[in-house]
Amino acid sequence: MKNGENKKITLESLARMVAEGFEKTATKEETNLRFNSIEQRLGKLDYRVDEIREILERFEEGDILDLQKRIKILERTVKAMAKHLE
Repeated sequence: MKNGENKKITLESLARMVAEGFEKTATKEETNLRFNSIEQRLGKLDYRVDEIREILERFEEGDILDLQKRIKILERTVKAMAKHLE
């Protein structure tokens, strides 16, 4: 009621209002389900990115150590060759 006016609600308008309410509820539920699904997928993606980061860090560390060893070997070889050339 607005300003003392009586508002008649027909069965048809009532049915329309109920249907709209169900549609809004269904839409909200679908949105929540899609959001939850996206959230789960992002969680899995985040986990995979962390795994890749750890693998790269280990690879870089191992690669750097390997290169340092190779440089030391090359330095020794160059020193040894320089002594033979003197």
